[in-house]
Amino acid sequence: MAKVIQQTPETALLTARIEDLRKNITLIGRDSRFAAGLWVGFVKGLAIGIFVSLLLAGLGIM
Repeated sequence: MAKVIQQTPETALLTARIEDLRKNITLIGRDSRFAAGLWVGFVKGLAIGIFVSLLLAGLGIM
């Protein structure tokens, strides 16, 4: 039979705070990864747009 470990109110509070911090850190990491991906997509799109514009402008001149 599994041994039941009882927590005092103080240890329960500390455990809850630690779990809350872990969840917040995970959410911050997820948000920053999303923002980084969004930024990279924006920069890639801008670079491709400039390249295609210059290419079409170059072909139009010739």
